[in-house]
Amino acid sequence: MNIASSRLIVVALPVAVLLTPCGRADEPTKDTGPSVSVTPSVTYVDVTGDEKQFRQDQWMGNGWVGGVDEATLHQSLGKDAYLDFAGRGLIDQHDYNLQLEVVKPDLGFVRAGFTEWRKYYDDTGGFFAPFSPPAFSLGRDLSYDNADIFVDVGLTLPNLPKIVLGYERQSRNGDQSLLEWGSVTQGTNTRKIFPSYQDINETVNIFKVTAEQDIGKLHVGDQFRYEHYSDDTKRFDTSLDLNTSASQTVTVHEDYRQDAFYNTFLMTCQMNEKVYWSLGYMFNTLDGDNSLQVTTPPPLGPVDKNWTTQGVNVSQDSNVVDLNAMIGPFAGLSFYSGLQIEVTDSSGDSHSLQIEGVSLPTTNLVHSSDNLDSFTETLGLRYTKIAYTTLYAEGKWTQQDIDLDERESVDGTSTDPGAFQRATDTNVSRQDYSIGFNSSPLRRLTLAARYCHSVSDNGYDNEVDTEPGYPAFITGQDFTTDEVMGRLNLRPCSRVSLAFTYQLVATEIQTAQHGVPLIVPRGSKQTCNYDSSIYSVSATVTPIARLYLTGLFCYQDTRTSTFDNHSPTVVPYKGTVYSVITTAGYALTKKTDVTLQYYYERADDFQNNSADGLPLGLENQRTGVLVGLQHKINDHFIARLRYGYYENNESSNGGIDNYRANLASASCTARF
Repeated sequence: MNIASSRLIVVALPVAVLLTPCGRADEPTKDTGPSVSVTPSVTYVDVTGDEKQFRQDQWMGNGWVGGVDEATLHQSLGKDAYLDFAGRGLIDQHDYNLQLEVVKPDLGFVRAGFTEWRKYYDDTGGFFAPFSPPAFSLGRDLSYDNADIFVDVGLTLPNLPKIVLGYERQSRNGDQSLLEWGSVTQGTNTRKIFPSYQDINETVNIFKVTAEQDIGKLHVGDQFRYEHYSDDTKRFDTSLDLNTSASQTVTVHEDYRQDAFYNTFLMTCQMNEKVYWSLGYMFNTLDGDNSLQVTTPPPLGPVDKNWTTQGVNVSQDSNVVDLNAMIGPFAGLSFYSGLQIEVTDSSGDSHSLQIEGVSLPTTNLVHSSDNLDSFTETLGLRYTKIAYTTLYAEGKWTQQDIDLDERESVDGTSTDPGAFQRATDTNVSRQDYSIGFNSSPLRRLTLAARYCHSVSDNGYDNEVDTEPGYPAFITGQDFTTDEVMGRLNLRPCSRVSLAFTYQLVATEIQTAQHGVPLIVPRGSKQTCNYDSSIYSVSATVTPIARLYLTGLFCYQDTRTSTFDNHSPTVVPYKGTVYSVITTAGYALTKKTDVTLQYYYERADDFQNNSADGLPLGLENQRTGVLVGLQHKINDHFIARLRYGYYENNESSNGGIDNYRANLASASCTARF
């Protein structure tokens, strides 16, 4: 157990004792005694092949893991008061969870907790078969720990406002792989396949105050939240020249601090059985300071630069008002509507120093600001007069106006040839429509269907632009998405349940632009077309009382085509994914059960484009089997054994991520 979790227990338990009510002589209390459950466990995992890919896929390490899989405690604390504790701690798995709650309903409560878990990453980059070697690894165990500690104290006195004070600290610490791979050169070919990673040190401290009260039919609440966020991150990007064995690592160090205040006020009222309304208002203000340093070692080429920011300041103020109402039903028809208004102003300034080669350093001043005005209206209805059927429809309309101002000056002069200025006025119009029904015309049959249509029109007017080019030549983008979903649930008999689902999502993107030589032609062009079909079948069968079977099969077919300027480096995407998940359970005796879990995944979307680009996509198969045996020794002890087998085979990258793993686990639950 780590230091943070130990400190939590030391702090929380005395608070629990303070809240424990003292019984009076004329009011004897009933002590029912504690209820305790403890499940110690031990697990061993043996991996053959890529251990790091196994960790990333299965979220568990290899080798021995032991500790307490689950522990609970329930204790009465006099009249109407109780203490609940739940815990989990697995050594070498970095999996900890402690939750403590002390409650006296007519007085208040104390809740505290600590959670820590680890996320793993593989350290291998991309794959390019013509290179020797075709892939590279960092030789590092990449992972970061997520931790969360909180304490909430609440006052719940009758007929008085409910007040909750809280503190929470969240953190991430460790190393994370990135998809911004570095360049590798061999011969005349250069491909971005060298793995990159970043060192994360991120924390946020949160202070919360909540108050709420019922006044007749009116419920009033206010939530205040203060966040102090800090991030100290280093990113490492390496480039490698196999012809000369020379390498270069660029380090990007970012140090960011942010203070944010949020206050949300809410009123809700159920006026009668047919009228409900709510009103909310949120105010947010944010101030942040950032420093950035880009360090390039002795250059491999003439364009290497070192950047150092002497200060980056960001600020944001936001006001959001939300009003909603629901009326009905009248003759089976109900209406609801909503209006949301948002005004957000953001700005940022930076002062950076650039050193290129042996040239004299230059100073860059950058300013950016944007103003957002947004209006969103929602209108929907439900109709329930048809027997065993509900019809519904909804429309949502959003209008946004965004004014963006960007300026950069070199050596402090706006007249310098390197100075830059752009002012962009963006108008956004979004429309979302959905219609559907749920029906059960027969006792053993349920039907559901939904259709959604979404349109987003984005217009860009660059009123000032000193550097025409990307993205300034784009004058508009339109996104159109259609989604169709159908579901059928069938229960032909009491022992069989079937479900069939189909979903189709299609998106088209149209881009309008001014003509820029060698980039795009003038006018409007379809720049992307995406569609995905998902089919799934699930079943639950209990042929006999002692046996149950469940299964899910899912098939997804996805296609994407883009405007690629007839370049052979960009090819249309087409891929399929198959998934099978099954579970079975059988009661051997009244005290002994056996369970079986099996899953199979297959992805087939690899396209070998090595001649002109970088081959992307996957062609792999992943399998997992988990067998469990449980025996109830008596009313106080339950013993469990588990065996698991995991396998990953990927042919699209030469098998560098392949692995086979065996898991063996034993645990015992004791209840008192």
